[in-house]
Order: sequence, then C-alpha cells, then structure tokens
Amino acid sequence: MTGEFYSWIVMRTDPAGSERVLETGEGRFDTPEPLTGRVCQDFIQVGTAVFDRVCGELVEEQHAAVLDARIEGTADPEPEALRATIVVRDEAGVERMSSAAELRYREIDHKEVEEYRKELALWEKREKQRRERCLRAIAAAGRAMPKEGEEPRLEVADPRLRGLVLNLRVEADTVREEVPDLDHCREQLMVAENTVAAALSAERSARAKGDLAEAVHARAYVERWTPRIARWASYIELTTEAYADAASVDALADRLSLVHLSAGEN
Repeated sequence: MTGEFYSWIVMRTDPAGSERVLETGEGRFDTPEPLTGRVCQDFIQVGTAVFDRVCGELVEEQHAAVLDARIEGTADPEPEALRATIVVRDEAGVERMSSAAELRYREIDHKEVEEYRKELALWEKREKQRRERCLRAIAAAGRAMPKEGEEPRLEVADPRLRGLVLNLRVEADTVREEVPDLDHCREQLMVAENTVAAALSAERSARAKGDLAEAVHARAYVERWTPRIARWASYIELTTEAYADAASVDALADRLSLVHLSAGEN
C-alpha cells in the first residue's frame, strides 16, 4: 500500500440522538498521518490511530468542561457525544475499515475539583506576575503602554533575537515549575508550626492532669510534625532561590527584547 491515498470521517451521536460529522481527514500511507503524526501501513492502523485520538479528545474536553462548570458553580454540561464512529476509505472511495464506540466519561469528585481550583489559582497568579513584569519592561523601554483591556505584550525588537528570547522564557517557566509554589510552601510551614504548637500545649496540659496516655499521644504528634517544619522551611529557601533565578532569566529576556542588533551582528 506504499504511497496509496486514504480518507477518513468520524461521526458523533449527541445526547439527542442526532448524528453529525465531527472530523474528517486524508493522507497517504508511509507518510505521517496529519492528525496523529503516526506513519501507517494499512487502513486498520489509520482507523485505530485516528479513532483513539478523536475519542480521547472528546473525553478530555468533556472532563475539562465539567471541571470549569464546577468551579463556576453552574450545571455540568451535557457531553458533546455519547457515541462515535469512524469509516476509513481508499482512494477510490471504497470503505475499507469502520469502527464504533460508546464513550464513557469518568466521575469527578470534590477532591479533583479542589485540586483544579488550586491549579487555576496558581496559573492566574503567574499570569498576573507575567503581566506586571511585561508592563514594567514596556515602561522602562519608553514604549506606549497598552490601553485598558489590552493584553500587554513585549514584542521582540529584532527578529534575529526572537528564538533566543523564546528559549529564555521557556527556561524561566521550567525553573518555576521545578519547585513547589511559594505560597503553598508557606501555608504548609504554617500548618506544621501550628500543629506542633498545639501538640506541645496538649502535652503540657495532659501531664498537668496526670493523663499519661494523652501526653504520649501529643508527644507523638510533636515528633512527627517537627521535622516537617524544617522540611518546609528548606522548601521555602529553595523555592525563593529558584523564583529569583527565573526572574533574572525573564529580566534578561525583557532586555534582549529591546535590543536592535547592528547589521554585522548575529
């Protein structure tokens, strides 16, 4: 089948029972499939790769939509599709492979919603920091500030530096992602300190009352949680250092964004 063309179509059935075209595509054997990037040798490989990809995306999109609805306090949206089918045809239009699947959407519990809420808060925090950093760089360069409602952008002045600036931005983001969020570290340090303080108070009170069992129980809390104070304090030190490192890389990217190389420079 080397070099032979093929085409495919994926249909979806919505909750109302209506069937509609979801996605279509075409390609050639022995070259990367445009949707999946996979090099396929026959119609079954094409259908399997495409169908897995499309069905997976439907499930993930519904999952994300439900999480967003839970965060916003609105009703869970209906899934876009309850069933999906695929048909793969050869270059003459003859059907060579078909498949169908009932889509299954997993339940989302309260814990997952809260974890997603924290991820959103962290993303919003970093976006705010990025905007503030960008505005400072624009002001320092003497460029026109964005109008109200406009997203601040620091365009690279010299196209020859665009790749380097992009790499520096990725490097800074990578450094930040390598360590825990600083606010999370502070919260956990406070929890550990408060737990130890409460356990020490409970131990003293129990000993004063002669309640040995309660005193031993409280002492166990002290011994378990005291090392966590040192651990979270170390995390804070490490995270602060990493964030400072990332900020310096971002600052370098900001400075390079303003540079105009002369004709003889690379």
